[in-house]
Amino acid sequence: MGVVIKQSSISALFTYIGAAIGFINTIVLFPIFLSTEQIGLIRVIPSTAFLITSFSQLGIASTLQKFAPELKKKPHGLTQLITFCVLVVFIGFAITCTVFYFFDEPIKSYFSTNSPQLTEYFIVVIVLILFLSLHALYEVYSRLFLKTIAQNIIKEVALRIMYSIGVSLYFLQVISFHQLTYGLILMYAIMLIMLLAYTYSLGELKFSLKLDLIDKPLIKRLATYSLFVMIGAGSANIVLNIDQVMISSELGLSANGIYSTVFYFAVMIELSRRVIVQITTPLISDSLENQNITTVEKIYKQTSINQMVVGGLLFIGLVCNLDNVFALMSNGEEFVQGKYVVYFIGFSKVMEMAFANSSPIISMSKYYKFNVVTIAILAILMIALNLVLIPAFGISGAAFASMLALFCFGLIKMIFIKKKFGFVPFTWKNGVLLLIGIVVLSIGISFPKLDSPLVDLAVRSIAVGVLYCGAVYVFKISKEINDGLIHLMNKISSR
Repeated sequence: MGVVIKQSSISALFTYIGAAIGFINTIVLFPIFLSTEQIGLIRVIPSTAFLITSFSQLGIASTLQKFAPELKKKPHGLTQLITFCVLVVFIGFAITCTVFYFFDEPIKSYFSTNSPQLTEYFIVVIVLILFLSLHALYEVYSRLFLKTIAQNIIKEVALRIMYSIGVSLYFLQVISFHQLTYGLILMYAIMLIMLLAYTYSLGELKFSLKLDLIDKPLIKRLATYSLFVMIGAGSANIVLNIDQVMISSELGLSANGIYSTVFYFAVMIELSRRVIVQITTPLISDSLENQNITTVEKIYKQTSINQMVVGGLLFIGLVCNLDNVFALMSNGEEFVQGKYVVYFIGFSKVMEMAFANSSPIISMSKYYKFNVVTIAILAILMIALNLVLIPAFGISGAAFASMLALFCFGLIKMIFIKKKFGFVPFTWKNGVLLLIGIVVLSIGISFPKLDSPLVDLAVRSIAVGVLYCGAVYVFKISKEINDGLIHLMNKISSR
């Protein structure tokens, strides 16, 4: 367990570094170097590929993780399993290509009215599907050896640096935008090659010409589990990427460029959640394995309040300073129409953080199948709401659809955990924190605006931070955060 936590902690560092690079790309480089339409195209191509990847790889990546402990006990068992999984990826990719071939016209007609440029680059989408499928498989494979740091560096840092380089080369007129778009193939190919090279360095890039251990009874079990996982993973990818695809189809690439840019503002709020999930999921798994439900409840409640504190502060700071952010951005006036996207998506991220570890608790328990049911419901709900709200309210409608669907998703999981385990993530402290957030947000918005956006951002952020953190400390909302603040103040005063 110590190895897992160490790996997760170091991986978290590179997640933050990658987020910082992504922030520079999204907020600085892209708006300066690219038009909103170009941003929309560069964003929707990988989103479309991600959307299809889970179905294309036939759920085999998660199946590898599930059956690896069993096959590892047999000589050459893991080697045969990874070989079989690679073959499945190529079979799934062949099926995907066949579907694209026979449904080429209907697929292109879906985008032809508002995003005809995307139809010119479907070949890029198709190639990315193969690379992403193989990358997902070997990402899981490397985790079997408790190695997560390198894959985080590759996916979170290296890929974003390649985006920075590509966009900069276009701005310097070294390459055309057409070449930049096809350059996405090169970027994701390099990402895959780096992961394969790392796997090779571990001495684990192995294949087998014999598959005698993969007999018919095992294939039947693998297929059953893969089908089940494919539905869940495919639904999850729909949830993460369907808004960009539907916006591009209904409103055009320029609208998606604005949406995907301001969406990133809100995503920064939940960065700490990703880190905490990496660290707490092994702890939850261990506690459930040992039937230690009290520890699970403690982690659930602590994670809820601590994540809500952090998410609330970042959301309030972002909302209070949103006009300043737009004023400091290049072509910020184009992105102002995405203001409500930030509000809705930002609030949905705080909600997700407050609902805490619902998904890991369910997925690590004997009720793991319920997660597939709920994520499938969420995907259907997202599509239905987007179909209604995007034509009516544009990109704000897409954001509101996400917020509403995620609230229902979190509520359903919380009720399920209450029914099966007997506890919820919330205490009276969550209610007090909500009131603190409303008061601080109201004060932060009502501050007189200073002439300089940069000065106003600094002053407003400090004021909001002091008020919020002070109230959290005084009302003793989180013991862990209070202890951390006391420790920090003691260190400062001792110098």
